[in-house]
Amino acid sequence: MTDDRHQHEQTIVAVDPGLRSAASPRAVPRTARRGGRAAALGVAAVALAALLGVFVWLPRAVEDSAERRAAAPAPAEVAPPEPAAPALTPEEAEALREQAEGLLARLLTQQQGLEEQGAPGWGGEQWLEYTGVARSADDAYLADDFRAAVASYEQALSLGEALEQRSRDLVALALAAGAQALEAGNAALALEQFDLVLGIDPENAEAAAGRARAERLPEVLALVARGDERREAGALEEAAAAYAEAVELDGEWQPARTALADTRRAIEDARFESLLSRGYAALEAEQYGDAAEHFAAALAMRPNAAAPRDGLAQAEQGQKLDQIALAEARGLAFERRELWEQAIAQYEAALEADPTLAFAQAGLERASVRADLDAKLAHLIANPNLLFDDAVLGDAEALLADARAVEEPGPRIEGQIAELGRLITLATTPVRVELRSDERTEVTLYRVGKLGTFAAKEVELRPGTYTALGSRNGYRDVRRTFTVLPGREPPAIDIVCSEPI
Repeated sequence: MTDDRHQHEQTIVAVDPGLRSAASPRAVPRTARRGGRAAALGVAAVALAALLGVFVWLPRAVEDSAERRAAAPAPAEVAPPEPAAPALTPEEAEALREQAEGLLARLLTQQQGLEEQGAPGWGGEQWLEYTGVARSADDAYLADDFRAAVASYEQALSLGEALEQRSRDLVALALAAGAQALEAGNAALALEQFDLVLGIDPENAEAAAGRARAERLPEVLALVARGDERREAGALEEAAAAYAEAVELDGEWQPARTALADTRRAIEDARFESLLSRGYAALEAEQYGDAAEHFAAALAMRPNAAAPRDGLAQAEQGQKLDQIALAEARGLAFERRELWEQAIAQYEAALEADPTLAFAQAGLERASVRADLDAKLAHLIANPNLLFDDAVLGDAEALLADARAVEEPGPRIEGQIAELGRLITLATTPVRVELRSDERTEVTLYRVGKLGTFAAKEVELRPGTYTALGSRNGYRDVRRTFTVLPGREPPAIDIVCSEPI
């Protein structure tokens, strides 16, 4: 126990009811006290029954009392007789008798309550005086001295009220002393004081709760001591666990509550400082993502703290610069691999973060032009039949010239240039086509012109789709559509009008 606790205990005034006889309620088991209360109730019932039968046995009792007085030895000295009280009328005597009976009933109830509160144990001389006056009142009543009986009953009731007040004072003082003993950590003294209260008032909830706390106090103190030892050793988590266990045992033990709050605050402070340190270390290492996580966690712990807010701003700025640099690097990498759509996505993302980025503006324009060229080349290569159209063929030749003008072309566009050039060559290389007729049918070949009449005729045509029209007077016109494919001579085409009109 520390000096402070010892000094604190010196201020505790323990309540002592005055007597510590074997009849003290604290020395009597609760079951015995319950039995005592039941016995007191029985005594009260018997007394009331005796009161109701007073007129039956009272005359005989008076005679017995007179005989005992006659047989008693004469006193050595006789005091001067007191002046005799005025004689009572029968009506006055009856009124006093009824008053005495009412006071007796009240006294019996009061005495029963005091006995249940253990007054015989703590009442001392006051209790002896109380019971002596009560017996004197009974004697006077039995002697038909109703005037004296009334006076003695009233005196006894007054003494009983003083005892009742004393019991209330004892309860209040013992509760206060028990609470002070608990606060000072003196479990034995607290148990003594709360037991005193429970001896007077077994149903006292405050005393019962205080006694339960006092029983747990040694374990609580041991847990707090263990917490103090672990905290001094720097094991804050273990200290907090010990304090928390103590608080769980007794949530009203303020030293444990205070120590738990202080330790948890120290744990939080240490965690906060650790997050800041790790955040600054990550900034130093240019690991901006990790730094942002550490500073964000610290800011969540203390939203009004400036340090984590500033650190988070630095980390976010570093992340932004990293993202810009990464977007530039990725954009150029996609360009080198001729993945133009992916390059465009990188430059657009960079411009969303900062629209003034020159590298992203130039890269977006460059990648867009190349993406458009790539798409057109790929489309013509995938659909070579489009080159059979003269207009499309002209556009393809111009597109091929643009592709060949690209500086530092990659393997993809070089392959596209070679393939489209081959397709254009095929599309512009004539193929020999044989036309046959009957020398009477006028033949016209669309996209070429009138060929006249002939039996057989060879023409050279570029790959594509052609239509030949035959006409002859008196016969129905005929139309033949055929396709000339690159590098392949088609079968002979017959154009003869043979169906008369």
